Amino acid sequence: MKKFSLDQLRETVNRFFLRLAAIPQGSGKGGKKEGSVRNDLKNAFRHINPKKAGLGVLGGVIAVYLLSGIYVVNPGEQAVVRRFGAVLDQTVTEGLHYRLPWPVDKVQTVNVSEVRRADIGMTLPEHIHQPDDEPQAIQLLTADENIITTQAIVHYRVSNAAKFLYNVNGNSEQLVRYSVEAALVQLMASVPVDNILSTDKVAAQNGVMELAQEALDRYDAGIQITAFNIQNVVPPDPVSSAFLDVTNAMSERETSINEANGYYNSLIPQARAEANRMISNAEAYKQEQVSRATGDTEKFLSMLKEYQSNSSIYTADTTKYRLLLETLDKILPTVKLYIVDSSDGSVDVKLFDPSISGAAITANSQG
Repeated sequence: MKKFSLDQLRETVNRFFLRLAAIPQGSGKGGKKEGSVRNDLKNAFRHINPKKAGLGVLGGVIAVYLLSGIYVVNPGEQAVVRRFGAVLDQTVTEGLHYRLPWPVDKVQTVNVSEVRRADIGMTLPEHIHQPDDEPQAIQLLTADENIITTQAIVHYRVSNAAKFLYNVNGNSEQLVRYSVEAALVQLMASVPVDNILSTDKVAAQNGVMELAQEALDRYDAGIQITAFNIQNVVPPDPVSSAFLDVTNAMSERETSINEANGYYNSLIPQARAEANRMISNAEAYKQEQVSRATGDTEKFLSMLKEYQSNSSIYTADTTKYRLLLETLDKILPTVKLYIVDSSDGSVDVKLFDPSISGAAITANSQG
């Protein structure tokens, strides 16, 4: 684009007015109209100073040029600034920022909060691919020389905007897919197929994530894998039923083991608690009996001491009689009393309760 200096702009304006003044006036009604228009234009622009007008226009252009360096980074995005093609080190986060106007600085923004997805060995209906970018079915060789077909989904996000923009030459989804497929081939070659189909699926997923992330870090791609899920592991068709039987059997075995462990974990603590309760009750009963026996012994010894110190007051017969009364006072409240009618001369003395033992003794008395 051709550039004009201030002097050239002023000269161009002056030439315009000189040519406008040199236009001959027509005759008649048309001539009067042209002259009037020309005079009106002269009068309209006569008060304008060409120098000041040129400076104002130039200042406006410079202001618009400088203001074009303002840009906004939306939430969840990162901006990368290139100065004369070289990437600046600082990473620009969300907010209002300023850069040097074109052609000095250029800005590119990347959404780093978005979780992206790549499908492995299958194409999801809602995931649109280019014709040359569609995922292909992959077959893997396991450690026990079995062939399986795997379908999986990997989720990832951008961890470094500059590396993602300028270190990845091509489609980022393809790079993630190829890294995961390579990790699958490496891991499946060391794991038997039965383990993949049953117990080691979660461990295999974690291992694939680690291997794929190591590959992406070697590429310095600025990509972080957030999740990896194996959707389906399909054995070859001729042996698929046998594999299904094995998988079901292993699943039932794990279920039985878990149920047995659950029963063990519930029964053993209960038995231990019951044993501890019985031991505690026995200890308490033992302590109670020992304390009671000790108290009775001390009571008897104190009574004996009192009796021995006052043997002149309390004779042996008196003491025996008192002990007999005390004993009867303890026994009689627990004894059943029977009132019988002996008018016919016979008395049925029930030494035992017939409802309990069924035994009875009958005694005859005269008179």
